[in-house]
Amino acid sequence: MFPRVYAPRGDPATGDRRLRAALMCAGPGATLSHLTALAVVGLREHAGPVHVVIDHSRRHAGAPDLQVHRRRGLSDSPHLTDVVRGLPVTPLAVSLVDSWPLVPRGERRPMVIDAVRRTRLDAHLLRAALDRRPNIGGHRALAETIALIADGVQSELEAMGVLGVFRHRSLPRSRGQVRVVCPDGVTRHLDRAWEEVLLAVELDGAAFHTSPADRQGDLHRDAVLASLGWLVLRFTYAEVVRDPEGVRATVLAVYRTRLAQLSAA
Repeated sequence: MFPRVYAPRGDPATGDRRLRAALMCAGPGATLSHLTALAVVGLREHAGPVHVVIDHSRRHAGAPDLQVHRRRGLSDSPHLTDVVRGLPVTPLAVSLVDSWPLVPRGERRPMVIDAVRRTRLDAHLLRAALDRRPNIGGHRALAETIALIADGVQSELEAMGVLGVFRHRSLPRSRGQVRVVCPDGVTRHLDRAWEEVLLAVELDGAAFHTSPADRQGDLHRDAVLASLGWLVLRFTYAEVVRDPEGVRATVLAVYRTRLAQLSAA
């Protein structure tokens, strides 16, 4: 299976057995890491070599199907290891940062944003993990992604909207994922919001806003928010990508109208 690790003939080890064999090969203190750790926690499929991390003081050559990484202070830092299904893995924030340069560029930001949304990982933990890896490939883009997450971004569409539209100098500053407690007792989160004029923007991705039931839910949501004075603008993926200037112009025009209305009142 791996150097000095064997399985019975005709009984090739796969799944967790393969991972345990890799840990045996890497030796005491080895921890599953990088893409392998993400696969163990169910966030990404990975069929390539097993990734493990060992303390920097140790030496290990690895193997064709085993990538061995070395890290300072690993043996003295039990907080750098979690246990999933009895397997030692690096913490999620560390695994995401480590995996960043191993993933195709177009998949990096969606991978991290989706992982944070699904697990509710704190952006501060991601920042701390990145601070420990100042020389990692793609550092600037990962730092920007973490900043987007800290600003409330929960999807790739929102990230594109913030970068291409809502952070533009022509628009007043907005906040992401603003919580609104509604009369029906439900707390709703607005993708972007200008709270001073009760203006919200919702970004409609194709996966969740195309069916009649989805549209009915959106209309109900907007009506509930309207009862509190909120005006909701909705934009699609295509509009944000193909016409960011048009989206910005619409938002700015409505913002100015709302500001005049509220000032007059």
